[in-house]
Amino acid sequence: MVSLTSSNFKEAELLLRIYEIYSSDPMVDAFTWFYKDFHVENFDDYEKRYPLGSEGRKHFNRIGNFFDLLGTFIERNLVSKNLIIEFCPDEVKSFWKEAKALILQMRNKWDDPTLYAGLETLNREIAIWQEKMQKQKRACDIF
Repeated sequence: MVSLTSSNFKEAELLLRIYEIYSSDPMVDAFTWFYKDFHVENFDDYEKRYPLGSEGRKHFNRIGNFFDLLGTFIERNLVSKNLIIEFCPDEVKSFWKEAKALILQMRNKWDDPTLYAGLETLNREIAIWQEKMQKQKRACDIF
């Protein structure tokens, strides 16, 4: 049996708050938009399709900033890495896969090499974690 320490309680409370944001109507709308409607060729296409103030721009920023924040928690060791990594790995990977080229262009265009760096960290840590899980699964499958 695991005892609930103050640290465990704080992490559980944080996870509940993260889930509350993740499952909120604005986030659900943003993810729905992303999976259904987000398609850009490059930064100029993004600017044309989703100008400042547009719903698409808000949705993109909402998802990107949310994942960037989760990655920042990992970078700064504010919570257990696994707590964040296991939260929504598929969504992070999907977003990064679709948005990576655009984010790299944004960094260059706006001369901000740290733009969405937390998101990039989160994606990398998820990939490492998933590879580790695959190795463990293969090891178990042998026996």
